This record gives sequence, C-alpha cells and structure tokens, in this order.
Amino acid sequence: MTPVIPLRDTVMFPGAVTPLYIGRPESMAAVNLAGKSDEKLAFAVAQRQSDTDNPGPEDLFAVGTVCRLLQVIHMPNGALKVLLEGLRRFRARSFVLSDGMMSADLVTDRFETCEPARLEALRRAAEEEYIRYVDLHPRMPEELKAYLSSQSDPDKAADLMAFHNDLSREVRQSLLECFSPESRLKLLLRHLMEEVEMLRLKKDVQVKTAAQISEKQKEYFLREQLQVINSELGGSDESEYKEKIDSADLPDGVRKVLQRENARLGTMAPLSPESSVVRTYMDWLLDLPWNKTAKENDDLASVRSVLEKNHYGLQKVKDRLVEFVAVRILAKSSAQAQILCLVGPPGVGKTSLGQSVAQALGRPLVSFSLGGMRDEAEIRGHRRTYIGALPGRIIQKIREAGAKNPVMLLDEVDKLGSDFRGDPASALLEVLDPEQNAHFTDHYLEVPFDLSDVLFITTANVTHTIPSPLLDRMELIELASYLPEEKEQIARRHLIPKLYSQTGMTKAELKITPQAVREIIKGYTHEAGVRELNRKLATIFRKRAVSVLEEQADGSKRSVTVRKADLGELLGAPRLKDSRLPKTPEAGYAIGLAWTAAGGDVLVIEAANSKGKDVLTLTGNLGAVMQESAQTALGCLKAQWKHLTKRPVPNWSQAALHVHVPEGAIPKDGPSAGVTIATALFSALTGRPFRPDRAMTGEISLRGQVLPVGGLREKILAARRAGLKAVALPQANEPDILDLEPWVTEGVELTFIDTLSQALSWAIGDE
Repeated sequence: MTPVIPLRDTVMFPGAVTPLYIGRPESMAAVNLAGKSDEKLAFAVAQRQSDTDNPGPEDLFAVGTVCRLLQVIHMPNGALKVLLEGLRRFRARSFVLSDGMMSADLVTDRFETCEPARLEALRRAAEEEYIRYVDLHPRMPEELKAYLSSQSDPDKAADLMAFHNDLSREVRQSLLECFSPESRLKLLLRHLMEEVEMLRLKKDVQVKTAAQISEKQKEYFLREQLQVINSELGGSDESEYKEKIDSADLPDGVRKVLQRENARLGTMAPLSPESSVVRTYMDWLLDLPWNKTAKENDDLASVRSVLEKNHYGLQKVKDRLVEFVAVRILAKSSAQAQILCLVGPPGVGKTSLGQSVAQALGRPLVSFSLGGMRDEAEIRGHRRTYIGALPGRIIQKIREAGAKNPVMLLDEVDKLGSDFRGDPASALLEVLDPEQNAHFTDHYLEVPFDLSDVLFITTANVTHTIPSPLLDRMELIELASYLPEEKEQIARRHLIPKLYSQTGMTKAELKITPQAVREIIKGYTHEAGVRELNRKLATIFRKRAVSVLEEQADGSKRSVTVRKADLGELLGAPRLKDSRLPKTPEAGYAIGLAWTAAGGDVLVIEAANSKGKDVLTLTGNLGAVMQESAQTALGCLKAQWKHLTKRPVPNWSQAALHVHVPEGAIPKDGPSAGVTIATALFSALTGRPFRPDRAMTGEISLRGQVLPVGGLREKILAARRAGLKAVALPQANEPDILDLEPWVTEGVELTFIDTLSQALSWAIGDE
C-alpha cells in the first residue's frame, strides 16, 4: 500500500518536478509516512472537485502518479512544503482510509505498442504544435522549447508537453489516464491545435483594438492616469525632494549627489524596490546635520560647577577634564580634537563623567556600547548593494544628536571583538584619529562626513585588551577605586537622595544613620565603585516602601531610622569578613596585594614544605604568568639561599613544596605576586613567621631583584581597607607614589625594597 497525497488543482505527470504546499492533516500524515521509507514514494492523485476539503476514495480520480519526495520543509505555520518528482503513472485498484491517512493499492494498465515510425511522426507533429503554442502564449517560458528539443523519447516528450501548458484540469487528467503514448500524443495534438487557434484569434483582436486608439487619445489617457497617480501619492516625489535639496544647508559635494539621485528617482516607477532604496538614501543625506552645530557653553566656572555637583572626589580627573574644556574654549576651531579614554573599575563613574561633560558643555549627548561588537559594518555601515542596508552606528548617532558637534560616549571600548565580518577596532582607528576623521566616509553614505567637531569619550575597565594602535590615539584618564570614606559621602550626597526620588519616600518615613552606611560598605559590599552599595541601599528602601503601604492601609504612620543593628534583619548576615587574614604571626604564608578590574584586593599566599621529590605544586586557579612567577620565586631561593640566610641549604631533591592561593574558584594571574610567593616559600622552609600587619607587592627575578609593578593606588587602598599598617613596594615605584593624593597613603607606612633580602628582612625580620 502506498500513501496517497490528494491534489486540489494540480495534475502530476511522470518526469515533472514541482513544489506543493500541504496543510491538510491526512496529506501531512502521508508525507511523513513516505518520508520514513527508504524509497520516499507517495501516490499523488487529483481530486474530482478542487473545493473538497476532506476527500474520500470516491472523491479521487483512479489514475495518478507515483512520486518521490525530493525535499520536505516545515513551514512556520505548521504546513509542509514538499518537492515532488513524478516517476510513473498508476491506477488505484482500491483506496484504504486508516490511521488518519489514505493509502492505495496500485496497478499499471497494459497497452498495445505502436510501431516506432508512427510514434515518432506523432511526436514531431505534437512538438511543432507545442512550439507554436509557446510562442503565442504570454506566460510560457522560451526555455520549454529548448528543453523539449532535447527530449527524443515520445513517452517522456508527451508527458512534458502535457504538464507544461495552460489546459484545463480535466483535459490534463484525461491525458494522464492515457497509458499508451500513441493515444496520449493524439489527444494532446488535438487540444494543442484548438488552443493555438484560440490564441491566434485573441492576438488578432488585441492588435486590431490597439490600432483603433489614436495617438492623441493614448496621450490623453496616459496623462490622466499620471495625474490620478500623483494625486493619490500626494504629489511628485521628485519635486518634493528638489525643494528639500534647494532649501537645505548642504556641502556642494553632497548637494550634487542628491541632485543626481533625484534625477534617477524621476525615471523610476514609484513603487519599484529600487526607488524605495533611493528615497531612503536621500532621506539619510538630508537628515544629517552637515553644517548645524550646537551652541557650546564657554563658561569655565559653570563647567566646574556641574562636575562638582554630579561627582564626589575624583579631583585629579575633574581637574584634567576642566583643563581639556579650557583648551577647547580658548582654541575654538583651531584646536585638534582629543580623544579621552576613562579607564577604571566598574562603578567608579566613568559613564556618568562623560554625561557630565556633555551637560557642562551644553552639547547633545549620544552613546552606545562597543562591548561584544564583532561586525565592522556596525561602525562603517553596510554598502547600499545589500538589502536593508543602513549607515553605521556613528552616523546614526550623529543624526540622532541633530548637531555635528555632540559628545559621543563609546562605552566598553576594551571589550571589542572580531570575527569573519571584520574588526571593529580597526574601523575605529579612522573615527578616533584627529588627522583622519574630518573625512570619515561611511560605506552607506559614500560621501565624507566631518567628525572633527565631535567630542569622543571612551570608557574601559582595563587597557591591555585594547589594540595598541587604537590605544595610541586616546588620552588615558585613570579613575581609581573609592575609599570607604568616599563611598560614604557618595551615598549621602547622591545615592540616598536619588533613592528618595525614585521610591517617592521622604526623610520623615525613612532615615539611614551614617554608622549603618559605613557597615553596609564594610560588611556587605566588596567593590571598587558604588553599584553594589546602591543595590543594598535600594533593598532597604524597597522593604520600607512595603511597610509604608501597609501602614497606610492600617491608618498608622511612623518614622523609621535604620541603624547598624537593623542591617541583619534587612540585608541578612554580613557577607564580608576579614577573618581570612591571619591575626597572629605564623610560618608558611605571606600577604600580597593584587590589582583587578574591580579594584585592589588583598592576597594571602600559603606555602608548605613536606618530604618528597623535588616538585612544586601550585593550586588556587593560577594563570600562566602567576605560575611562572612561582617557578621564578623558587628558582631565586635556590640560587640566592646562601645570601639570604645563614641556615643550611635545604635538600631540594627531597623538598615537595606546595603553594596555594585561597579562594580557588577565582582566577588569578599577573607577575606582581612574585616577591610574596618567594617570602611565603622562605617562611615555610625556615619556619620563621610572617608579620600579619603588613603586605607586599613586586615582581621577582632569578637574581633576587624586586621589579616594579602597576596599580599602586588600588593596592594601597586595599591594604587600608584590610586594616594593614605597612606596605612594601618596589624601589623603582617610588616616583609613582608622588603622583598619588596624600590621603591615599594616610595611615599606611610605605617601605621601598630593591632585593628579596630586603623584603625578607622587612616581612620576617633578621635572624
């Protein structure tokens, strides 16, 4: 039994390949069953009435075609699109309806063979008539004639001509039921001759009718049509665009491009796809602020006031921004645009500083994030040859600003990616280069746009992921992490007043004591910025908002003051404790300082010595650079042991050393822990304890030299937060301390070391 696919208006022939849309459940079940078989065969048979929705056996013709399923596509609406190839005609001896589908028992009819010469003569006669039919029929493709001439088999040629025509469904079904090629060709020839005669008569009538219309009547008719079309569309696009081009303030080159495109538009059909592309392109060119600039605030006191109002601390950063603005005000148009890059941990105010600069200058602000961007076309735009092409984000934001001199904030420039679609970082080179961006050419516009008046401000968490050519074009302004005292002031001056506004509460309904704010900073947040602090404060406000509504329902009203003792109930137990730092002198550890994208942190490095083979085990999720630092530290101890201590040289061949950095789930890397690892190993090998009130940082060399490192401000602040009293830094970093604000080192004794021997003497003491 073969699955049956009923056809509404199609009569399938052997040798034909055609797509079908199938939506009836019975037909879909037949397709699915046929698709599971190896041969993928189904019986395609026409319905007697095309409007029958659920045909039964009595509604189908007996003769159809066995087809092979070449392709099955599942459509979004649940229907199927199948590609069928007709193989051979069969007669259904019986139909069986079961399991929600119809199957058929098939047989083939026998017929008397015709002598080849007679059959060939019939084929040629039918072919000649079919060629005349194709020539006269307006919808028959010329390719059919070439395809037919290559088909010498009378049986296949008859099926080809029977399938590719405009004959009625009943006639084509009668042709399908002719199993004999001779009878099929005879019947086909008769119908083709009738169709050719009808087409000739129709063509003669059309020619005679067209000749009766005079040229004046035709011209009048066409003009009337054009007038009606223009009135329906609201006027001529060409004339409207001409008025816009003439009245717009445009560069000469852009005006010429628009005039050329408008002339092309006048030759196109109004509803053609190409005219839509041209109109969109012209709209973009006309909407851009080619010569429109926003008036800039040249009051330096006002600029300083805005920065002071919106940001607490960051004095060096604000001074640098004020200097930048002052130069722009004095130099006016002759100043070469500088590209600022604000670098710092998350939450320290990089984005809001960029917004404040725009507010202070009185310029419009536009921004977008570069994080994860991998397509160069996001910057330069797509060429107009692509369907749905648009300009890049730079030009889009210029149009959004409505002026050619906005402040453009490019967030997360350190998180740009690249793939087969190009490298956005390379595309940014032209945008951020003051020597080139005066002639920035977007792929979509294909005319240069002057970006020299745009003030670009970028933000980044780190600089090592920014490509060197791009980094070279920007002036770096580093934003360090906040001290606890600064966070308290930011909470008091900015975060809490903002939360009052957002939640609709007043100070009469909720107050938070300074002691509670300090405890939230110390026990519930561990960050360089203030985002987590803001979230914790928002949690308190939300809980109080629920209480306020409940009190209003009860008719009661009270004032709530959140104290330090109330935080456990509102925020849970403190998450952060300093218990991970040793409190008493012990052997086998050292305290180091780390610098991450989230700010500075304290690093406890543990070391243990046991008998075994000469091996160094490293644990704690250490990166490749930090593992090399540990190997270097051990190599330094082996090479310099006699210069470091009077104790006998350890039996290195039997020393199994283990270095562990706690919190193993957190990845750690970098060279600045080298001297700390060497100190921890020395303490474990000698049994001499490390002093728990101090920390150190510095890269180590095999010769015992302590090399300079970065992130000093964040590291010193981390030591202050942890309550450490003394910090050892590389001697080469001493000039860098002069650049720090005096309060950064307040309460911390700084010692500068040049060798491992000095580090051990400072951290462990002399023998």
